[in-house]
Amino acid sequence: MKRLALGAGIILFALFIGTARGQTGAAEATAVPDTGKRLVDINSATPQELDALPGIGEAYTRAIIEGRPYKDKRELRWRKIVPRGTFEKIKGRITAVQPKQAGKLEARPEEEKAPPAPAAKDKSSPQLVK
Repeated sequence: MKRLALGAGIILFALFIGTARGQTGAAEATAVPDTGKRLVDINSATPQELDALPGIGEAYTRAIIEGRPYKDKRELRWRKIVPRGTFEKIKGRITAVQPKQAGKLEARPEEEKAPPAPAAKDKSSPQLVK
């Protein structure tokens, strides 16, 4: 009976260690590598900034610039602008910042600004009850 309990304990310990290592590995795999440099915005980067990325040369730089704007950095792969291996090298060093739209915060024309004034309520008119 002691052998069975010891065997079960060893198995549980091994499972616990494997689970703990699996969680740590998953966290490390999803973390953005700390390169000590700022992210390169693929929507506004200069050709020199793009060319400095690993695996990006003159041809890919030109293709990235011609494909602008991007909503997501993954569009480089989805639209087949760079190959998978190259994207894997640069994905932690790039971002796709959305340009601000100038027309969104502008004031409305005068006739649209103020809603029409409500009509005066007549106290003698019946009110609807819901």
